Amino acid sequence: LFAPPAALRMAVAPGRVGGATLPLCILDVDGVLNPYAMTDAAPEAFGDFEAHVARGFLLRLSREMGRRLVGLPAELCWATTWADTIDRDVAPFCGLPAGLRVAARPPLEGAALATNWKLVQVRRLVEAEHRPFVWIDDDALSWPGPDGEDAFSWAGQLELPHLLVAPDPATGLTAAELVQIARFLDVALTAAGRP
Repeated sequence: LFAPPAALRMAVAPGRVGGATLPLCILDVDGVLNPYAMTDAAPEAFGDFEAHVARGFLLRLSREMGRRLVGLPAELCWATTWADTIDRDVAPFCGLPAGLRVAARPPLEGAALATNWKLVQVRRLVEAEHRPFVWIDDDALSWPGPDGEDAFSWAGQLELPHLLVAPDPATGLTAAELVQIARFLDVALTAAGRP
């Protein structure tokens, strides 16, 4: 399921504020924090993207975006192929804390390689914890899972507040999308009884 990066192996309790369990905010890296398809003509939503190379890939990350994500009333966690190196290669360059829960890609073989492993892992987490959630991913939201259902179809059947956000990989997560996320989280927490 979701666990801290392998290097940490520690228990991470669900986030709480004012006695209420926080909603989840599940983050991808590429296309969300790292606008990998950014061109010179693409607007930089936060204006402070800094480039560095990790595992042979160019990453453009924004500390301002990270600051705004940390300020959300949610428990941040990862669903990304960067799972094994997230605390070394991503988090420190965008101002996110180390030790957030991570959905690691399970070992897959044969036909399972074509399934949406992120949907499988997020579904397990949400169904186990049954709390409101935001899932931010540029492309995995529309990929089918093992049952042929995509994230939008699955989430649409839940009796649970949720918001699925698919940023444009040329811009990554934008300030406007963060405002939408913050509004959703405020409504979800208010409905859960947070003052």
